[in-house]
Amino acid sequence: MRNKLKDNLAIVLKGYVIGSSMSVPGVSGGTMAILLGIYDRLISTISNFFKDIKGNVLFLIKFCIGAGAGICSLSFLIKWMLEKFPVPVSVFFLGAVVGGIPALYKKLKGSPLRISSGVYFLLGLLIVLSIGFIPAGSVNIGFGSGAVQYLMLLITGIVIALALVLPGISTSHMLLVLGMYDAMLTAITEFDIVYIGVIGIATLIGIFLITKPIEWILNAYPHQTYCMIIGFVLGSTSEIFRDKILPAIPESAASLWWIGTGIMSIAAFVLGFMAIKALSRFQND
Repeated sequence: MRNKLKDNLAIVLKGYVIGSSMSVPGVSGGTMAILLGIYDRLISTISNFFKDIKGNVLFLIKFCIGAGAGICSLSFLIKWMLEKFPVPVSVFFLGAVVGGIPALYKKLKGSPLRISSGVYFLLGLLIVLSIGFIPAGSVNIGFGSGAVQYLMLLITGIVIALALVLPGISTSHMLLVLGMYDAMLTAITEFDIVYIGVIGIATLIGIFLITKPIEWILNAYPHQTYCMIIGFVLGSTSEIFRDKILPAIPESAASLWWIGTGIMSIAAFVLGFMAIKALSRFQND
């Protein structure tokens, strides 16, 4: 009974952390799920949904309760803190990413590192870095009306699904690339149920289409896949550094600013490292 309660609380807590962190540019839900040790279980649950409908529904409900609570509560605090203390808060998430690397490396201990391991790692790193440098609005699909508009929304939903499922890819950045970020914010603030509903359905369809191949790859080529995932995760830090930390540094920062910000950033990095390392001990998959 105690183990079951502990497992349930861990699922809700990890959902909470994932939901609250998704508002941070450069931090993807997939990355946080990987770092928290719940990624494989999420993929397996969705991929094999109809094999154990009751058990999978209960798991997803617990996860979604936590994620929903995180989105509705802590994400607002994180946004406020990013505005007031952009450098230390961003460095906190850098520490969280680094803190999760040891848990990912443990996935590779079943087989020795080879030259090909480095190749897969570099491939994952380069993929995420390349996506991060795609200019915002370079692919504008937010146009048209009627059937064409809804077709574009379906495409957007599938792309969102890719960003949600694949670690290291920021959902907010992909929406900016597609030219759909402002439209999504407007739809949410104006409670455009039809617009949000179509994208939501398309996202669900995309998730169910994507998870099966990902599960097969994880089972068939675990070593190569996790080498790439480590590259994905490390590559995801570039957007935080490039878009949040560097722009927040004043052009003529005084020595006092550097000292104060430096101390806070070191403390934030250590806190993020220790927090994610502690949470990643409670593996669910």
